[in-house]
Amino acid sequence: MLPKHDRSVKARFRNRRFAVRPTRTRQESELLDGLREAFEPTPDIPETADRTRERYAWAIETWANYLEDIGADPASIKRIDELRWALEDLTKGVLCPLLKPAAMENGPP
Repeated sequence: MLPKHDRSVKARFRNRRFAVRPTRTRQESELLDGLREAFEPTPDIPETADRTRERYAWAIETWANYLEDIGADPASIKRIDELRWALEDLTKGVLCPLLKPAAMENGPP
């Protein structure tokens, strides 16, 4: 069973130990640049749910590219890409089974 996720950004950083590194690899720089671009504020584009999903899809693609660059298992990268594709489909109005809510036994349909 997975541990309960703490959604607090402060808790996430508090629970991690960071080592300050003076230099980054090309792959690390590309990852950080891609994530920054994905989540960079865009005052001229309204922040809708679709726009937020697009941002996450971009970030996931950046992450998958990084993992591919450092030699991660192709099967793992494919699974990560499936999440990106599901988010992209959702933005197009298509509900992928991956994102379909689970049915609750005693809850609303």
